[in-house]
Amino acid sequence: MDQQQQLRVDPAARRLAAVCMILGSVAVLGFRLAHGDLPAAEPEAALRFIANHAAYAGVHLGTILGVLVWAGGLIALSGTLTHQAARLLGRLGAASVLVGAAIFTVEHSIDGVAGQALATAWTAAPASGQAEIVRAVDTAFTMLRGTSVIAIAVLWGVPLVLFGRAVMLEDHPSWLGWTGVAVGAATTLGAISLFLQSDLFPGVLLYGLLVSVVQLWSVAVGGMLWRRARTTLGATAPPRHGT
Repeated sequence: MDQQQQLRVDPAARRLAAVCMILGSVAVLGFRLAHGDLPAAEPEAALRFIANHAAYAGVHLGTILGVLVWAGGLIALSGTLTHQAARLLGRLGAASVLVGAAIFTVEHSIDGVAGQALATAWTAAPASGQAEIVRAVDTAFTMLRGTSVIAIAVLWGVPLVLFGRAVMLEDHPSWLGWTGVAVGAATTLGAISLFLQSDLFPGVLLYGLLVSVVQLWSVAVGGMLWRRARTTLGATAPPRHGT
C-alpha cells in the first residue's frame, strides 16, 4: 500500500479503533483476573468458590462490557483497511466478532447470574437439600461448556486469524500479523478440541493463557494504530506559515 493510499484513512477512525481495542482488552484482562480460576469440573468446589467470591456476577458484567468495547475496536479497525483483500478479511472478521460477542454475552450472563444465585441457595440450604443444588450446577456447567468454548473460537480465535492476515496486507508490522494468525489458530483449535473432548487438556490453558495472549495482541495492535494515526495526522496537517 503506497503512501497516498494510507493518507486517505481517517486518523480519527484509527484512534477510535486503538482506544477501544486497548481499553476493552485491559478491561477483559482485569475482570478475568478478578474472576479467578473456577473449578467447574467439581460442582461442589465451584459452588464454594462462587459463594466466597466478592462479586461473581459483577465481574461477569464487567467482562461483557469489556468485550463489547473490544469488539467495537475491531469493527472500527475493519473500517480503516484499504487493501482490497484486507477489507474483505476485515468484514469477515467483524461479522465473526459480532456473532461471538452475542454468544459470549448470553453465556456470561447466564453463568454470572445463575452461578451466583445457585451458590447463594446452596449456602442457605440444609445438608439434605444441597445435593440437589450440586446436581443442578453440574447440569448448568455442562450446558454452558459448549457455549463458552464456541464463544471463544468465534470471538477470539477466528477474528485474529482474519485480522492478523489483514494487518500483513496493510503493510503493518509483519510480526503483528503472524502473531495474530498463530494465536488465533491456536485459540480456535483449542476451543474446538475442548468442545469435542472436555478433558483433553486443562481448560486454564484456553480460558486463561490463550485468551490473555489475545488481549495482549490487541493492545499491541491498538498501540500501532495510535502511532499510525498520529503519523497520518501529521502528514496531512497544513504547513504553518510565519507571520
